[in-house]
Amino acid sequence: MKKKPYFAYRSFWKEFDAKKRFREVGVNQYCVFAAHSNNSLGEPYCQYPPTWLWFDAYDFAPFDEQVEDLLAIHPEPEILCMVDLNSPVWLARQLGCRKVSSDSFAALTDALAAECWFEATQKYMEALIRHAEEKYGQLIQCYILACGATDEWMDYSGGRETREKLERYRAWNRERGEAEPDCIPSLNRRFHAPHPGGLRDPETDREAVRYWRFHSELVAGSILRFAAAAKALIPAEREVGVFYGYILELKLGLVQCGHLAYEKVLASQAVDFVISPGSYSDRQMGGGGGFMTPNGTVHRFGKGCLHELDHRTHTANMQLTPYVRLPWMTAWPDERADIAGLRREFGRSLCHGTSVWWFDMWGKFFDSDRVMAEIGRFVKLWEEFADRDAEPLAEVAVIVDPDSMLYVDDSGKEGISSRIYEPLIAACNRLGAPYRVFSFNDLPEVDWSGCKLAIFPALFEVTEEKRALLERHILTGGRSVLWLFGAALSDGRSWSEAGMRDLTGFDFGAPAGVSERDSWRSFYRPEYNITAAELKVIASAAGIHLYTDAELPVWVTEKLLMVHSAESGPITIRLPEKRSRIRERFDERFELAEAAEFTYIFKGPETILLELT
Repeated sequence: MKKKPYFAYRSFWKEFDAKKRFREVGVNQYCVFAAHSNNSLGEPYCQYPPTWLWFDAYDFAPFDEQVEDLLAIHPEPEILCMVDLNSPVWLARQLGCRKVSSDSFAALTDALAAECWFEATQKYMEALIRHAEEKYGQLIQCYILACGATDEWMDYSGGRETREKLERYRAWNRERGEAEPDCIPSLNRRFHAPHPGGLRDPETDREAVRYWRFHSELVAGSILRFAAAAKALIPAEREVGVFYGYILELKLGLVQCGHLAYEKVLASQAVDFVISPGSYSDRQMGGGGGFMTPNGTVHRFGKGCLHELDHRTHTANMQLTPYVRLPWMTAWPDERADIAGLRREFGRSLCHGTSVWWFDMWGKFFDSDRVMAEIGRFVKLWEEFADRDAEPLAEVAVIVDPDSMLYVDDSGKEGISSRIYEPLIAACNRLGAPYRVFSFNDLPEVDWSGCKLAIFPALFEVTEEKRALLERHILTGGRSVLWLFGAALSDGRSWSEAGMRDLTGFDFGAPAGVSERDSWRSFYRPEYNITAAELKVIASAAGIHLYTDAELPVWVTEKLLMVHSAESGPITIRLPEKRSRIRERFDERFELAEAAEFTYIFKGPETILLELT
């Protein structure tokens, strides 16, 4: 039987009062994180003492104290156990004195390539899991393996060379039957990108493209090595999760952070779910929020997704110490916005089949009585509707391609890396109809019969094999396809703008337009600054059912419809077919019978969740 999605509380700090409040409203799941490393501000992640003290020297009393403190608040908690795999300062210093770069937070792939770091860290992980299983196994639901920058398996090394990394790179090439390189590409070669938008050339930059592929696969392979070792120590029903696959969010790290091999992680039986914070780029009132990972791809592999709700409420504490504050983290302005925003993220989670945890980062995020009453309401709705198999009823698909991302220079020079996804996702969030995000390799594995509009924001590489998949699954049946910026500029061997003309009917950089192809319709926009209004025009031409003419986030499943609005006023909502009963479930103040179209008067900002019978 498939597990129900998680619904949990998490904080970096002890926050005993907040945990009590969450227990009082019915939350039973809590994250425990016995960390021994520091965050990006140099502050300790954990308010309990470290458990990893030296080589083969562990003191798990602080871990026990953390669990016992939770047991004093909730006698039967279900625990999501985070495991800190980042380097303690002493380990980074000790291995550094041996000329081994091993600060995994600052330079993840440096550490992952060093076998001495890996062996020491895996031994610690295994010792912690054995202890946790022996003493608290009946409480633990899953283990979350945390490493790299901000514990999210992100690499900030810039791909720099180390002796150990070069050895791993040479071995990776041997395993693929390719010639062993003499060295890792130099800084200039790694970030060379001669084509418009900061794109690499498939011929002159072939080694850089290959190296960046290795870079992501080193991260993914290391995740799987740790995860397999963890799986060997836990019962089959216990899950393993990781923060990984942020292709929709990373900008000046899109390639360098090492998140492009997420399909390798999802394909493995060693990892059961991935985690990401809610998107940082569209959190404001009227925005759509959402995920950093391609949720459709996660579902395709039968894996779970945990939506981390670290959104700053108006009460959230951003003062870590008397000296350290986070003024750049924008909070929602007031309690009304808090409730509208949390309802929006919760509703998206229900519609996408994700788990959630309420991340009270440095405390006070949930100090409002009204917000806590909302969490209690969410608990009841979660029990009723949460389902890992839930997916939106979407006629629009955004299709990303990790292989094409390897062509992008994300070094911070003038280029497209920071623009590829943010405007498009913002427009999709306001389309007034649901969409799903897939990866190119999903093409032969997904039923596309319900897809009327496929959007390719960055399909720079189209090989013969990819062209065949496109023609078989997408470029057919009268479907509409939207290309942004450029497509098919590489065939995997050489750069050719003629490839784009042949595939799309448009020259690279041509004015926006539409081209009628043999059995499909091709739309092109040369820039990434597409708006919701433009997207609505294209969607209407493609025959998409728009639930509202307004530019609002709308999510729909067979059972639920969620609409979010920043503004007040009447909004007309149209369903594809009549429903016998339409009932608002957040406030229970709106109900209709036998309706397919209705008008709801929003008191913005507001989010509604309608049960459709």
